[in-house]
Amino acid sequence: MTPDSLLTIEEASKFLNVSKTSLRRWTKLGQLPCVRIGARQERRFKTSDLQSFLIEPAAAHAPTHKLPATGSLDPLDALDAAAAQSIPRHVCLHYRTPSELWALFLPYVKQHLERDAPMFYIHREGCRDEVIAALAGLGYDAKELIAQGRLTLLEPSQAYLRDRRFSAQRMIEFMDAAIQEHIRLGFGAMLIAGEMSWYLSGADGVQEMIPYEDALNSMLLQYPDVTIVCQYDINRLSAEVNLGAICSHTHVHMADRFVQGFYGK
Repeated sequence: MTPDSLLTIEEASKFLNVSKTSLRRWTKLGQLPCVRIGARQERRFKTSDLQSFLIEPAAAHAPTHKLPATGSLDPLDALDAAAAQSIPRHVCLHYRTPSELWALFLPYVKQHLERDAPMFYIHREGCRDEVIAALAGLGYDAKELIAQGRLTLLEPSQAYLRDRRFSAQRMIEFMDAAIQEHIRLGFGAMLIAGEMSWYLSGADGVQEMIPYEDALNSMLLQYPDVTIVCQYDINRLSAEVNLGAICSHTHVHMADRFVQGFYGK
């Protein structure tokens, strides 16, 4: 396959691991070049254009939410506005360093804890102390929060990779059960977050990660006050995986932008 090879829409869909609907939309909006062939003007895609689309952050093509006059990011207000339109609060947060991760993530944590909303966090393996230190920096005692039922800290082996494998259906059921339990305890709003580098473990079933992200959107329609923030390490996860995340979330958060995701577009 050469850079100038022309792929059908079916082949391009498999190449990018996205739906044909997304490809049609991106070409209509001029976000992805295509060549029209024959009397039916069928789309063909150059391999080089698809590779460029993978390499360049796809969120750069997405419409940006209107930001405050100061130019500062205001993802929490954007999520509230989206929820009012029955759009799930499902964010993929892309970061390059641990410090950038916490700079982007802490506002979500602060907002929910200030509202007495619980936090359910599946952090990177072996990083529990890092999470506890970050919460201490906000003035919160993690042990006290755990005792109050307002904080749950888990590692991938306790959630995504139980029994050393991943199952999208099992994880959806796990998340739904966690939400239902917090509702039973009297909580309404809830923050769920997961750091997604467990994908690199090579465990059985990890290829179901993006379909799992897709399925979370349907689940969240039942819980308009629940926010899920999935954290993607740009330096460790491939462009294909990062693009898959952007296409399976309703919102995308990066260091310099908060934009609509391509899910449902």
